[in-house]
Amino acid sequence: MPLCWLAQTEEVTRTMLDANAPILIATDLSARSDRAVDRAIMLGRQSGCPVRVAHVLDPDGHETMDPEAIEARVRQVLPDDAGAVEIALLHGSPPSALAAEAERIGARLIVAGVARYNQVTDYLLGTAIDYLLRKASVPVLVVKQRPKAPYRRILLPVDLSAASRQALLVACAMFPDARIIAVHAFHVGYEGLRAPSHTLEETRSENEAELTAFLASPELAEIKGRVETRAMKGGTEQCVADAIDEYGPDLVVLGTHGSGSLRHLTIGSKANTMLSWIAVDTMVVRADG
Repeated sequence: MPLCWLAQTEEVTRTMLDANAPILIATDLSARSDRAVDRAIMLGRQSGCPVRVAHVLDPDGHETMDPEAIEARVRQVLPDDAGAVEIALLHGSPPSALAAEAERIGARLIVAGVARYNQVTDYLLGTAIDYLLRKASVPVLVVKQRPKAPYRRILLPVDLSAASRQALLVACAMFPDARIIAVHAFHVGYEGLRAPSHTLEETRSENEAELTAFLASPELAEIKGRVETRAMKGGTEQCVADAIDEYGPDLVVLGTHGSGSLRHLTIGSKANTMLSWIAVDTMVVRADG
């Protein structure tokens, strides 16, 4: 494994454990931002990390209030028990301004909301989220559900890649009390030709052995005991859907290569659609290199 990747992994993990690294959340002052704001406040309270709430001023200049009045409006959208929360008024394109602010303050996480909550297909996962996933150097958490409790069950699809390692390390560091289920999808050779029944169990055993070896790597040694593994037969998307039904996670974590966009998520070629139909909160962790 390249030394540059190992160095980056260690740096990201240190950032995840840094109590001074803030959580960045954006609000457009509408009710649709409430879930993401509430989750960010909850995460800040759990981790002891500061929370910075950002509002990007209307680039067309339609916001005529002075900065103090706008900041007061931002504070009105915060929950009563928000505590000491920093407010940032940003300028420019919302996704680029948010990514730049996260870089400037050394954020550990960007929390993003969705447009509507009527049904799963209403989630806004367009250019703004895609830009953040491609450009932000820190994980991006897309909040879809109303936060009621800390994350307790995390589902993490793995393909045994460096991006999957990065996602596991970040998830374990950021949510130290959560149960993590790593799911690996596999196919059975010649299944369409009615291969012998023992082929399925042999293939499953081989993939379970690969998962065990994956977790036994030196980089993951410290978290091995926290991760439950499951090899599932089928396509990645269907296996993720089945695992969500079986385990009932409150968070799904996806690993992605930093050089690509949403379609380059390592868990499958249809990962962009997965973000639209997964009903629970979803965090994307980018692995550069």
